[in-house]
Amino acid sequence: MKRDEIGDPEADVDMSEVPDMVSCITRAHFEDAFSNARRSVSVADLEKFNQFRKKQDPMYAAKEAGGGTAAINWPEDKNALPNADGEDDLYS
Repeated sequence: MKRDEIGDPEADVDMSEVPDMVSCITRAHFEDAFSNARRSVSVADLEKFNQFRKKQDPMYAAKEAGGGTAAINWPEDKNALPNADGEDDLYS
């Protein structure tokens, strides 16, 4: 008798012999999972994250304000960019 035939959970089972119970995951599967899920982050924490993102991401801040896209002021001179000389070490 094989180990998997006696109900041993650590038995070596050939998964190619196990029938696929769900052949395709559909939107209904996700909707069912979401209907049973609960929020794990408070509304206050979500607002803190949103304010942080607005400070760090000018594109997001402009979109939230309804202004479309934000302008990013890139240096005209490419040599003014950090690591323009190709060196990896920023501190030497």
